[in-house]
Amino acid sequence: MSVRDRRRNAIKRLIHEYRISSQEELVKLLASEGVHCTQATLSRDLRDMGIIRRNTPVGPVYKADKSAGYIEVLVRMVGMEILNVRHNGHMVVVRTLAGRAEGVAGFLDNWGHDNILGSVAGDDTVLVVPVDITKIEKLVADVRALEVLADT
Repeated sequence: MSVRDRRRNAIKRLIHEYRISSQEELVKLLASEGVHCTQATLSRDLRDMGIIRRNTPVGPVYKADKSAGYIEVLVRMVGMEILNVRHNGHMVVVRTLAGRAEGVAGFLDNWGHDNILGSVAGDDTVLVVPVDITKIEKLVADVRALEVLADT
C-alpha cells in the first residue's frame, strides 16, 4: 500500500471514529499513528476524498460528503467522453465525442489541476493552456488518466 493510500485510509477511519473540527487536530491524530503530512497535503486529500467541514449544533466537524460518489461518476463520464489527448509542447489538445467538448472543458477548468491555466472548447475539441509548459507531459498524463478511470 502506498504512503498516500495509507494516509487516506487513516483519514477516513479517523473522521468516522472522532469528532474532528480542524485540520490541525487531524494532522496531530495522523502523526500519533505515525502518518506524517503537511496541512497542504491534508487539505488536498480532504478535497479529493470528498470530505468537508460541516457546521453542527456542537461546532464544526469533518464528514464525508455524500456527493463524493457523484463526483466519481462525473470523472468516469468525462473520461468516457475523451477520445485522444495530444500536445505540441505548448498546448494540449483533447479530442472528445461530438458535442461533448464544452462539458469536458468545464470539468477541466474546475478540476483543480495546478497546471491548467484555462481551456477553450469547440464541438469535439478542447484546447488546454498549461500554466507551465515544462510540466506539460505530466498534465497530458493526468488527463489521459481520466480515460483509464473510465475503463475501471
